[in-house]
Amino acid sequence: MENKNLTFIEASSIVTGYGIGGGVMAAPYLASLSGIIPTLIILLLAFGISLIFHLMTAEIMLRDGHNEQIIEMFSKYMLKGTITKYILWFLFAVIVLSFIASLSAFIAGGGENINNLFPAIPLWAAHCIVYLIAAGVVFFGLKAIGISEKYGVSAIFVFVIILLIASLRHGLSFRPEVTGAFKYQMALFGMMMFSFFALFSVPQVVKGLSWNKKLIPKAVAFGMALNCIIIFAIVMICVGASGHVTRFAMNGLANSIGGWIKYFSSLFVLLAMLTTYWSVSFALAVVVQERLGWGQRISWLVATLPSFIVVISRATDFLGFMQIAGGTIAILIVIMMIPLYNIVKKQGAVKEPEWQLDFFGKPVFQALVIIAFILMAAGSLVKVD
Repeated sequence: MENKNLTFIEASSIVTGYGIGGGVMAAPYLASLSGIIPTLIILLLAFGISLIFHLMTAEIMLRDGHNEQIIEMFSKYMLKGTITKYILWFLFAVIVLSFIASLSAFIAGGGENINNLFPAIPLWAAHCIVYLIAAGVVFFGLKAIGISEKYGVSAIFVFVIILLIASLRHGLSFRPEVTGAFKYQMALFGMMMFSFFALFSVPQVVKGLSWNKKLIPKAVAFGMALNCIIIFAIVMICVGASGHVTRFAMNGLANSIGGWIKYFSSLFVLLAMLTTYWSVSFALAVVVQERLGWGQRISWLVATLPSFIVVISRATDFLGFMQIAGGTIAILIVIMMIPLYNIVKKQGAVKEPEWQLDFFGKPVFQALVIIAFILMAAGSLVKVD
């Protein structure tokens, strides 16, 4: 993939766009089953732990000194033997499958939204429209994605403000007590963690900000903070204003408020899906290119086409896609990332990087990250009625 510099805002927007898509659409439904106070606590916990984890990833990249994806870090520092290379290829397969599950969710959700907005458009055609728009930007590389993410995230904030104003005029109503069972709160924690998950965007930030590496942790943190604000706003809007919170939250909001808000909520959904698709599919294309040595165009096709085929085959529903992706990625993270962090701190080519996590990189926080991702995996397996 081409390597062009990104601005700070473009890099931050890639992080925000990576995480903002599917999870934020499913989180309000789970929040409605969990209670508003548990939801706020879970949101803050998920944000804090996810921020530490992603900054650990940034330090790994800075200490290594090369702009490579995570799978190549595993190959360089952990899975170097004859036998372990098979584990490496297994992990590569797991990563590819989890990416495809995620990308399928974005195409499915975007297509269902278009079909809901314009019933005359067949569902299969709506999926095709979303795929063509989403995959088209990725075809032109990192800089195109950075620019698209910047404007996409900016537009998302505009729509959030519009939705907030409309919801306030409609009236917000919350029940502050704990109303849900623990299993729903587990599912919500898993979904929140997945909503913040932007691991494979960090190498993109490192590559794009290689001209000023001190900006890298700031861009990661700022991008995740923007994501947190959007998640908080959408959950509060959908839970407070919807008479009935649906599994795909924007549908319930549009049905409750009615009128022109249906179109704005639909545009928000499409933007959220597109911004996530751009970052995730580009990351997958880079993973494929680095691991298999294929060219940019064929890697792009491998990264985008399978998810489209999965959606057209109608394998599962929207929330199901989210749970598959979340659980698979959580298992990968628990197994590999914390050991990688410790090894790279000792063996990385750059002994004094431009930035270090320091206190928050200590073993107690590493253990906290592991526990959180185990809970994320467990939450993704919870059956939601």
